[in-house]
Amino acid sequence: MTWIPKRTTTTSPPAPAPATSGAPRPAGASHGHSLEMPVVMSVRRLPAPVYGTLMEVTAHGAKIRSLVLMERNTEVEFDLGIGGATITVNARVEGRRNASSGARFEYYLTFEMRESQIDALARAIRELERRAASSRAIQRSLDAMPTTDRERRGSYRALSAFPVRFRREGEDWTDARIGDISSTGVRMNCGQTLPIGTLVDMRFTLPSNVLEVYPEETLVLDVTNGTPRRSSGRPDLRRPFDEMALRGRVVTRFQPVRDREVYGVVFLEIDGYTREEIARFTHAIQLAKIRNA
Repeated sequence: MTWIPKRTTTTSPPAPAPATSGAPRPAGASHGHSLEMPVVMSVRRLPAPVYGTLMEVTAHGAKIRSLVLMERNTEVEFDLGIGGATITVNARVEGRRNASSGARFEYYLTFEMRESQIDALARAIRELERRAASSRAIQRSLDAMPTTDRERRGSYRALSAFPVRFRREGEDWTDARIGDISSTGVRMNCGQTLPIGTLVDMRFTLPSNVLEVYPEETLVLDVTNGTPRRSSGRPDLRRPFDEMALRGRVVTRFQPVRDREVYGVVFLEIDGYTREEIARFTHAIQLAKIRNA
């Protein structure tokens, strides 16, 4: 079953729909920012949270895919966290269609928020665009640098121990340690027993001291007023890491080390910016190994 979103009578246009014969883009829809970001939605009349993936977002609506069936006009709420700030989004299901792959359904949501909330969301979307542009620039810089033979930058597993906090759903945060990391997951050791398949939320900050292996950011002199400024088109690879909030699934259990359990945790639907930040970290470790060899 496919729904075609009808013209809404509100001042907020619905989220953009793909330009297909089955679901044309609604008139007046603004350009959507494409991304892959996991979200947890509270849905009216459903007792449990609904997990989905945010695919597109504008200041007035969004496109989300999920395995859960929701009827038209269903009211949903979810938190959108960008750059350390969290915005609570209230929306209504405007349309639904069968997903082409993966999750069963794609939904088009219309936001129902105050003007101040819409302004905050617009600023958050601009931050998403900045992060997307930054990740592309960083990736180009990484691709231009040498790496170890037979290693793919995107999946290189870097041995580096640093703290992480994690929790299972409904439980308190627990301290643990990460032993290695790649763009697909981590090896984590902790004092708890976690069954295979356990979903965990994780928060950690990658060590920034490894970034000293990168050259310092270039400054240029503006001859018009004699002040230095950053050169355009070149990312600062030494920029300190921000805290990362990721969701993962326990997929492997290793031999315990010093009476602590060791697990392999795979990331679930990691966004492109976070993936490139991990790539910046792992590549810095690769460069350090090459120079110290």
